Amino acid sequence: MAITLLDKIVEEIDKLPSPNVVVQRIVAVCSKPDASSTEVANTLMMDASLSARVLKLANSAYYGIPRKITTLSEAVMILGFKTVRNLALSVFTYDMIFKNKRTGVDREKLWEHFIATAVASETVAETTGYPLKEEIFIAGLLHDIGKVVYDFLFSDVLEMEAQIAKKSKRNLIEIEEELGIPPHTEVGAKLLATWNFPDLLVYSADYHHSVEANPNELFLNQVAMVHIGDVLANLMVRGASLSWGTPSLSPFALNALRMKPRTLVRILEKSKEKYERAQEFLKLEE
Repeated sequence: MAITLLDKIVEEIDKLPSPNVVVQRIVAVCSKPDASSTEVANTLMMDASLSARVLKLANSAYYGIPRKITTLSEAVMILGFKTVRNLALSVFTYDMIFKNKRTGVDREKLWEHFIATAVASETVAETTGYPLKEEIFIAGLLHDIGKVVYDFLFSDVLEMEAQIAKKSKRNLIEIEEELGIPPHTEVGAKLLATWNFPDLLVYSADYHHSVEANPNELFLNQVAMVHIGDVLANLMVRGASLSWGTPSLSPFALNALRMKPRTLVRILEKSKEKYERAQEFLKLEE
């Protein structure tokens, strides 16, 4: 069953909403070592709706800029082009989740989990002194994109899994394994690879439940950060991820980051505070 369903998913992935030309261009520009903030701003200006929503987020309480940002070029200068890229990808991801009219799951809750994981993962990065916290934010945001794939292509499968998980108070990844369903982790990684997104995002999606299985040591610490962010997000917004069991924290991930368990309490409290300031992320309608 697993091979057959996975083959079907791979065949159908092209039918999913994909990043528009502007978002694709922003991701490409920000992946270049010589990327320029002017180039990012000029690209964003090609999409008026996206620009307006990015500016709304740039002025949100989450970033706490003391004065109002009125232009995209100003947003890029103050926040940095990687943060602006994250805002654009946040808008796209929100639209993708809510474009599917036929769904048996609570999309609002699922989006809350995406944002909570992005915020918590970023907080882990800050706490460990990782310099590219913006990269971890977006890896956290997209870590569960495989669930969105299922919601679009096989919504009855995701709904069934979610119901079993809630009734049995277990985690979705366990239900997938028990039923022989391709894990949302692998499905999400295939989608992000199809979109030619950076390897960090692909590996974070694929291995956030199994950090020790990650074959690429280059992204070991980053995937560990997303794993911990996911665990904390499940504590912050219970059930939003469609998992209802006790979050399973990997000792391997803690060791990789040389993090003591007591540090997690501080990270959790800080993540809760930042999540409260991220409320503008939860409602991104045009």
